[in-house]
Amino acid sequence: MTFTHPAIDIRLEPEFGLNCIYFSFKGKFTKDASEEATKYWSGLFDSNQDISYQFIWDCTQMSGFEPSARSIWYGAMKKHKSRINHVTIISPSILIRGAARVMMEVFGVKSRMLRSMEELKALA
Repeated sequence: MTFTHPAIDIRLEPEFGLNCIYFSFKGKFTKDASEEATKYWSGLFDSNQDISYQFIWDCTQMSGFEPSARSIWYGAMKKHKSRINHVTIISPSILIRGAARVMMEVFGVKSRMLRSMEELKALA
């Protein structure tokens, strides 16, 4: 399972846990990227309805996001929130971590905020 787009890559990442989906955001996250990516990972949820997942959002290369991209992502999160066990957000940007923290609180999903991949690897 791999999805590639200029603004995001998605893959299963068993190194960090069973049913872990790793998202690598690059540059500005656009409406187009959000539409394609959410369609992809929502399809995974829809085709494996008995599985819950954990997410890793690697935002270390993300420069920002369009509000419309966030709205689309919110819609997919709302649909699948009961099957998302945990989200780890990685970003050196306090603004990106803050926006992600608000999103996790809105959906009631457990989360952890990290500044670098090194922090995540130290926890693994």
